[in-house]
Amino acid sequence: MFSISDPVLFGTPYLIYSWVTQWYTFPLILLDFTINWDAIGAVGETFGAIAVVVSLVYVGRQLKQNTAMMRNASATEILEIDHTIILPIIESEEFSDIWLKGDNRLNEINEANLQRLLLFERRAFTLWHHHFQQRRQKLVTDEMWHYQNQMVRILSLREAVKVAWGIFKETYEPSFQEYVDEQFQIAQEALNQRDGKSPVQTPP
Repeated sequence: MFSISDPVLFGTPYLIYSWVTQWYTFPLILLDFTINWDAIGAVGETFGAIAVVVSLVYVGRQLKQNTAMMRNASATEILEIDHTIILPIIESEEFSDIWLKGDNRLNEINEANLQRLLLFERRAFTLWHHHFQQRRQKLVTDEMWHYQNQMVRILSLREAVKVAWGIFKETYEPSFQEYVDEQFQIAQEALNQRDGKSPVQTPP
């Protein structure tokens, strides 16, 4: 008698039968794998988007820090140049006297010293122009820009500065010429308003 469990007669057909039935389910298995890969791809895209956002935030912070450092360096440089320019007035009594006459007594200065004074005033224009260019590059803070504007207005009332600007104005680009002229005008209008104030009237 042959047994149904005999591997010679019944084992091989059963094995073939198992393979056939598994073959029909194989596409379903592949379909499952396809769905899983789509999910994995979606997760990967999400992480990729998060990585891009994090990178942009990091780059933005780096740029902000670099800009702050450049502004501090610019402010330090401008102050150093400013101090260098006024140093001759501080260290030389002779030149200090010439500079004081530049307020409104140019006729008391000889030709050689007048040329020295006008070239000295030109150094201030160079500093203003340097500051103006850095402001356009957003490297100058509002505080430093306010300081420059006030200095330009104060010095613009000097006779020597007016004469020197008339000589060297055309050596600068039109936008800077307009800026300086505007500051000169603001200072002159403020002076006229101050000098033109009428005395306080007392009531009868």
